[in-house]
Formats: sequence, structure tokens, C-alpha cells
Amino acid sequence: MRHAMKSRLIISLVLLLVFKNINAQSAPIVVASIKPIHSIVSSLMEGIESPELLLKSNNSAHTFHIKPSQIRVIENADLVISIGDEFEIGLRKALKNLNDSTRFEIVKLNNLKILKYRADKIYETSDQENQIDESEINDMHLWLDIDNMKKISSHIHSKLIDIDPRNKQKYNKNLDLLTLRLDSLQAELEKQMLPFAAKTYGTYSDTIQYFENSYNLGRPVIVTPYHGARLSINRTLASKNTMNDLKVSCLIYGNEVRKSQISVLSEGLNLKTAELDILGQEFNPGPDLYFKLMKKIANQVASCLE
Repeated sequence: MRHAMKSRLIISLVLLLVFKNINAQSAPIVVASIKPIHSIVSSLMEGIESPELLLKSNNSAHTFHIKPSQIRVIENADLVISIGDEFEIGLRKALKNLNDSTRFEIVKLNNLKILKYRADKIYETSDQENQIDESEINDMHLWLDIDNMKKISSHIHSKLIDIDPRNKQKYNKNLDLLTLRLDSLQAELEKQMLPFAAKTYGTYSDTIQYFENSYNLGRPVIVTPYHGARLSINRTLASKNTMNDLKVSCLIYGNEVRKSQISVLSEGLNLKTAELDILGQEFNPGPDLYFKLMKKIANQVASCLE
């Protein structure tokens, strides 16, 4: 009797280990760097597993410092998805030793729209010692173009099937549903932004170029040409004069910009202002985040331009 119970216990443990192994094989560990990309991956993996998110706080994607616990997650991952080294600078060291089958850099995809920062002269850097020709640097905020996100979704979908063929049917279904949602979002925003075609605005730095390009807004007055550029007196005065001459009524800025700087820029001008959170840090991670983010950006820009 005791021998039979022991045998059943051993069989049960073996079966449990087998089922655990099967389940582990069917649920790859996928890591995404920022919330907008994590949101799309979450949609593609819905009903399978939740991807890991690296940048969870309000820190800048350009400068955040990776934690030892996050390094371990990356090392154990089957797939790590990032925008690219030019954007997530804090991830460079952690990702450099990953093999090509694990690392997925979005900026290296061939069929994406990749825009350059718009600058027609050399600008000084914040340390005033070096100089950067910003026109030679890619604008990495490419998730603000829904067409780009459709293409990114398709590429990630293919990669997920490569590492997890067991769930191919689920990935196919999820991609179809995601594409329908993106198509609907695109149509909604095109209709909403149509009244503002060709309308000029001011922007603290050139961060919503993809959004502007998608909905045919006017070329903005760009106060500082790149993230972290010094707001000098000359640049402040020149920007204010240009906005005044062009009768600009809207100034857009990122949530990393100090309010005191916006006050100086808007003083004496009849300007509405809009503070944008283009990473969606205020929203909970998940499949709906990207859609909430794009709708909020559209609402803020439309309200500012009215």
C-alpha cells in the first residue's frame, strides 16, 4: 500500500515537471524597453504571456540607469526589443553582448519611416565645448507614426513566431486584432487633426515630428534642436521673435522641460501651451496604453492649435 502511494506520488511529480516544462516552452520571456513598444508587444502576446517592461518610472529614456535586477531579466530573455542605441543610451552596455537572435533593434528595420532632426546649422551642446550637427541624427520618436507601428507590429509578430512556434495561431489572431485597432485609431486621428493641416506651432524641441508629418501640420518654430540643448538668451529671443512674426498661438513641450523655461518663452506672447508625455508614463502598462497615449496627444495638440 505504502509502495503504491509512493509510486503515485513520484508519477504525479514527474507529470507536474513535464507540464511545467511544456508551459515554460510555450511562454517566452520577452522584454520591451519603453511603454509604447511594450503596449504593442502586450497586444501581440495577449493570452500567452505578459512581456517585461524596463523603463517603468518617469526617468528619461535617454539617460535612465538600468538596475541589476533588470540586467538579469535581459540575460534570461528570449527576445529584447528596443528602439536603438541612439535612443536608450542607458541600455547600451546591457545589450551589447546579446546575440542577434535575441536582440531586436527597431531602428534597423528596413521599411520604417525614419526622419532626421530638422536643423539647418550647427548648434552648441549643453557643455558648450562640443558641437552637434543635429541634421545628421535620426529622430527616434518613431512610435508617433501609426504606420510605423503597424510595420513594427508585423516584424515583432514574425519574431515571436520564430521563438515560439507553438503559439503561432494566437499570434496571428492577435496581430489581426491589433491591426484593426491601429487602423481605427489612425482614421479617428486623421479626422480629428484635419482642421489643423498646415497650421504652424512652436515646439521646445523637435520631438513630435512624426505626429506632425502624419497629419500634415505646419513646420514648427523649433526652440532647441535636440534633447538637452542649452536654452541660451540668444535662442530664446530669436524663437520669441519668430513666433511673434508668424503669429504662432501654440507652444508644445515635453514633460521633462522646466515650467520656468516655458514661462520665459511665452511671456509677452499670446500663446497656449501643451505639455506632452510622449512615452505614456502616466498610463498603466498594457495593450491599451498606446491607444490612450496617441488619443491624448491628439487631444492636447488639437486643443492647443484651436
